[in-house]
Amino acid sequence: MNRISIQVWIRICGTLSDIRAKMRDDQQGLTTTEWALLVAGVAALAIVVVAVVRSLTADVTKKIPDNVNVGTGTGGFR
Repeated sequence: MNRISIQVWIRICGTLSDIRAKMRDDQQGLTTTEWALLVAGVAALAIVVVAVVRSLTADVTKKIPDNVNVGTGTGGFR
């Protein structure tokens, strides 16, 4: 039984080595369609990030007071 498992292990390692060699020797680049899908995915991710950040900061900015008294001549530093 142990000999069979070793033979299977050697065969699996050989197959993985063959697959790695084929992938390493592949000189084809990305096609235009793949680039377009990649760019569209990155753009969609950026839109989602901007939307989330905007919604999170909207609540915080509503809490900032905008009625600050900045009048002159009422004391303070000279």
